[in-house]
Amino acid sequence: MENKTSNPTLRFLSRNRDAISKKDALGILCITTLGFQIVTLGILVVLYGAYSRLADRPAPSLVQLQTGEAIQVAAIDSKERTPEVIQSFVRETMSLLFTWTGELPQLPGEKANSSQPDSGMNIAKSGGPRRLVATPAWHASFALSHDFRNELLTQIADLTPPGVWRNRSSVVLEILELSPPQQIQEGEWKLTLVANLAFFDHNNALGEYTPFNKEIFVRAVEPPTSPLAETGIEAIISTIRQRGLEIYAIRDI
Repeated sequence: MENKTSNPTLRFLSRNRDAISKKDALGILCITTLGFQIVTLGILVVLYGAYSRLADRPAPSLVQLQTGEAIQVAAIDSKERTPEVIQSFVRETMSLLFTWTGELPQLPGEKANSSQPDSGMNIAKSGGPRRLVATPAWHASFALSHDFRNELLTQIADLTPPGVWRNRSSVVLEILELSPPQQIQEGEWKLTLVANLAFFDHNNALGEYTPFNKEIFVRAVEPPTSPLAETGIEAIISTIRQRGLEIYAIRDI
């Protein structure tokens, strides 16, 4: 029997059918690829729409604390602080550091009670002569950088009148002007303080005023994270440093 594939006409038709099959496969592949591309494009369009709606949505501005209190917040960089927060921090810290009334402050977590005399905090090294600073000043010193804290506390101890511990004199920082913070570099600011130190005692109810004009240098730090139930020194440090700021230098104008 004669082999059919040896017929030239049949071999030509066979090649022709093979060529058409390859073209069909290529066409199917192209159509399939095009279909995947269309589906991918559709998914991208949906994602773009979702991201656009998310970008246009205003950032959350209300946060509820564990205590149930709701406060308004604003998104800022980790080294950013608003001018109002910086000024308030400096004003309160300086007032605590340089106001000595001879009375103990109320500690966080303690119940309100009548004022008690302040016997001061001894900052002298073990075995050395006593060097006392007012307890509120010692509390506020945790708002200072570690390398500056001991130096300033020593100066405050030298400046504090001995009569403060006998409740016969007091010193009050009278702030006249506190400039808006001037940014030095990222996360650091300088403020100018114009104030007086007013010295009072039983013999001088009008007081004696000494100019106290300073440049104060502040920088952003990581605020502590602590439980609400803290008491004692832990609560003091947490409260003083919760604004994420510290004073690292004070210079005369």
